Amino acid sequence: MQGTVNTDHSVRLHIPFNFDSYDYRSVCLFFACLIYGLFGSPTPDAVGGQELIIGILLALSVGIGRARDVFMGAGYKRFWKSSGQVFLLYGMTVPFVIAVMSGHELRAIMRDLLPFLFLFSPLFFLPLLRARPHYYRSFVVAVILIGLIFSMRSILMRELVGCDVWCTDELLYLENMPTVLFTCLILIGSAIAAVTQGLNFKNLIWFFALLCLSALPLAAMIATSQRASVGAVMLYVLLVVSYYILRSPVKGGNALIMIGIVGVVVNFSLYSIFSSLWIKTQTVGLNMRPQEFLAVWDVVSQNTLTFLFGIGWGGEFESPAVGGLRVNFTHNFFSSVFLKTGCVGVVLATLYILGLLERLARVVIKNPVIGGALAAPILIDLTLYASFKSLDFGLVLLMISGSLVYFRQSESVQTKRSCIYA
Repeated sequence: MQGTVNTDHSVRLHIPFNFDSYDYRSVCLFFACLIYGLFGSPTPDAVGGQELIIGILLALSVGIGRARDVFMGAGYKRFWKSSGQVFLLYGMTVPFVIAVMSGHELRAIMRDLLPFLFLFSPLFFLPLLRARPHYYRSFVVAVILIGLIFSMRSILMRELVGCDVWCTDELLYLENMPTVLFTCLILIGSAIAAVTQGLNFKNLIWFFALLCLSALPLAAMIATSQRASVGAVMLYVLLVVSYYILRSPVKGGNALIMIGIVGVVVNFSLYSIFSSLWIKTQTVGLNMRPQEFLAVWDVVSQNTLTFLFGIGWGGEFESPAVGGLRVNFTHNFFSSVFLKTGCVGVVLATLYILGLLERLARVVIKNPVIGGALAAPILIDLTLYASFKSLDFGLVLLMISGSLVYFRQSESVQTKRSCIYA
């Protein structure tokens, strides 16, 4: 057996004829993702009809028994699960009580509390993906559909209509979402993986088809000068091609040739892309991220209580990153946790995130194409974007453990087949 890396990135939908409870839950999760992509808002100002439908479908896909186990079940054996459960229970109690005692608006509290629950999507949904391998493949398709639809909505609204809305009056920032970057990267990585199997007609068709699809999210990110995301795409291509070259110079050479051809073809537009990104860098620099953290520190360090436990869900502060307006979010996951849940929350959140990053490192080792496509949006959203307050971020986190489960199941099936034909 040559390594443990799985380079088969084809995703096939398979729905069995006889439905059981897991099948119904899987269908609910898939359609929740589809409706979210078509009509949803990552950070809605209020709960509308589509949010209610999505919430019901997500609740049905979790199930009462699983929700009870997450909140009240016995301690988990794995570190990331046990630390996640402790952080979840803390966030559902202490910051909520502080918010109520501080008189924060219920709508503002819910706008913080619901995204907080999305962070624990791996705890809620992993048993569903573990039930059968085809659930994982269907879930990957659903996430890719969200990324493609969000990209299309962003381009249509910004470039064709000239606004930032989609049937609402709120700013959506769809191109910032982690599903958009993940979709772009996984499609590019799958295209590269296809030509490493040989430069025949079938593989070339797959290469160009996947690359054309990846151009949609890439165009959405370029149009809004998402520097971190565009930089991540370039770094990802370099690392994936280098990986295949090191693994097999001949197969990696095929990928290098095709990427080189594409680079020559699009060379005329590279200068304008780099120019727009450089102009944004000169204009806004680091987007006041350091000053934003200092503003959070000024608020939280006022007394011992707020330092330890934060200002609670729904709390606001004057953020220099948005011109001094009072907002209820920051552009960094840890500073946001510090603001709302205090030093105690930061410690618990760090333990949970470190546990997930350890699992992510395993995904990268087993399959750099999928692992790299997950690592980029997760690391960017933890540090630079406020997109961690979205369902997208929870879905991408779910893919970490979901990928490991799928890899183990695939390896187990391959081992059984080897025993049968030995």
